[in-house]
Amino acid sequence: MKTKLQHIPTGMVYANRKDAKLKMGHSNYNKAIRNGQMLFVNTYDLNDVVFN
Repeated sequence: MKTKLQHIPTGMVYANRKDAKLKMGHSNYNKAIRNGQMLFVNTYDLNDVVFN
């Protein structure tokens, strides 16, 4: 499973938490997490096996 982050106010999509912290800045990232402005998007990879 691949997880991406989206900053809701700007619409920017980041590949992972490290990428988001580098581009947004550590304190801005923490504020966005605390204020509920980050959306975690989970997508499945082609090689993932999903059982229902």
